[in-house]
Amino acid sequence: MLLLGTALVYWYAGRKPGAVDFLIATDGEMKKVNWSTRKEIVGSTWVVIAASVLIAAFLFAADFAFSEVMYQVGVIER
Repeated sequence: MLLLGTALVYWYAGRKPGAVDFLIATDGEMKKVNWSTRKEIVGSTWVVIAASVLIAAFLFAADFAFSEVMYQVGVIER
């Protein structure tokens, strides 16, 4: 199935000069990209994970506090 899909894309895109030129230009641009090192990616990943946990903890605390206030006021029941 993958081979068939690849053949269809090649047949469709390979027949159009504009598509071929685009793919060649894309390949050239990808070689110019300054890729991050593994150390930078791992560090950035940990920053994102930590920020997500902190935001989740803050939202949990805010939701809990808000629901307690609404319970005390009588807007919601348990």
